[in-house]
Amino acid sequence: MQIQKVSCFGAGYVGGPTMAVMASKCPKQTFVVYDINEQQINKWNTKQYPIYEENLNEYINKTIEKNLIFTNDIDLALKDCDIVFLAVNTPSKSYGLGAESQLDISYIDSCLQTIKKYPLTRKLILVEKSTVPIKTCDYINAVLKNQNICVLSNPEFLAEGTAIQDLLYPDRVIIGGSLESSQQLASLYEQWVPKDKIIFTNIYSAELSKIVANSFLAQRVSSINSISIICDKIGADVNQISQCIGSDSRIGNKFLKTSVGFGGSCFKKDLLCLIYMCESLQLEEVAQYWRQVYLLNEYQKQRFINLIITSMFNCLRNKVIVILGVTFKAKTNDTRESAALMIIKKLQEEQAILRIYDPQGKIDNVEQCQSLDGIFQGASAIVIITEWEEFSKIDYVQAFNQMAKPSYCFDGRNLLSGDLMKSIGFLYYGLGRV
Repeated sequence: MQIQKVSCFGAGYVGGPTMAVMASKCPKQTFVVYDINEQQINKWNTKQYPIYEENLNEYINKTIEKNLIFTNDIDLALKDCDIVFLAVNTPSKSYGLGAESQLDISYIDSCLQTIKKYPLTRKLILVEKSTVPIKTCDYINAVLKNQNICVLSNPEFLAEGTAIQDLLYPDRVIIGGSLESSQQLASLYEQWVPKDKIIFTNIYSAELSKIVANSFLAQRVSSINSISIICDKIGADVNQISQCIGSDSRIGNKFLKTSVGFGGSCFKKDLLCLIYMCESLQLEEVAQYWRQVYLLNEYQKQRFINLIITSMFNCLRNKVIVILGVTFKAKTNDTRESAALMIIKKLQEEQAILRIYDPQGKIDNVEQCQSLDGIFQGASAIVIITEWEEFSKIDYVQAFNQMAKPSYCFDGRNLLSGDLMKSIGFLYYGLGRV
């Protein structure tokens, strides 16, 4: 089968960037991004993108009037389509059995009902791109009951903030399912991805690989954060520890930066999904192992909050505190599961006056400053939650001179030089540092 037309259900963090890059690398194919949310589609078509990614605009501009289409029209999406990617949201369930743990595939189900009703005229390859519970492929086949539809799993491994680079130069592309259909899907990727980076697996392995990958990365974050706690007790420096162990080629240096805790839409969600799966399989010891990764992350956030409150003598009422960063990490506008959400809530409960700034992220129903101008005037403390480069370039001497005394700085990312901040006059607190 010659692939001519590819559609993607879901115009969000995955669907938009993925189709834009694919369209740029596969100029002979047409790529359609479909979503029932008309406002979402309008944002893409008017270049008021609903997400922030570096260089995304470049790839949209290259393709949108050539072979990339954003639409609410189901006919445009499915007529004569060869491949459909499912890239809709699969959050943790908020209700019923598996609440807060199992993934909610309601949006996947809505897509299936739409496809089931559509009069397909040719063979269709239906690709799970969203993170899904294991054996969702079996559910899809049971719902569709169509021999002309072949289900594959092709999980995304995009990191927000570097999604375009991740698409251009992937570490691997995993395709699980029927070998014939898998090779047809691979023919798209092979237009820019080296063949040795494309891995063919069975479909269950492909589904599980995404959840395991994010759980392993979450484990790395919790592991180094646990060491930061030890460092605080004995006077070691976690940055030096990271350098020492990261220089071991067997370990590597990625995801060894201590922080206030991991956030975002994936790590917590996928980790809890893995735990729930282990519990469902009655593998309690395995579930306990992974549950501790999650609990350590929650403890690290609470530990940072306690550090702020106790260091300021449990007296935050009516004190101005500057919050720098609300996104879960730099180079994205995503605030989902950001440590900032919990920290802001707890500081508000202490009746502190918060001045909040982030260059990209916004939290619903929370007042935020539009710039750093005047933000430090009369403030008692600075709390760094996101590692935006902009925050490392602030004139902290000038900030200190504008602040109330004593002036505190709580660095949840170890972004700044502790020695420099202390020499300015700040009462500086990092994580796991001398």
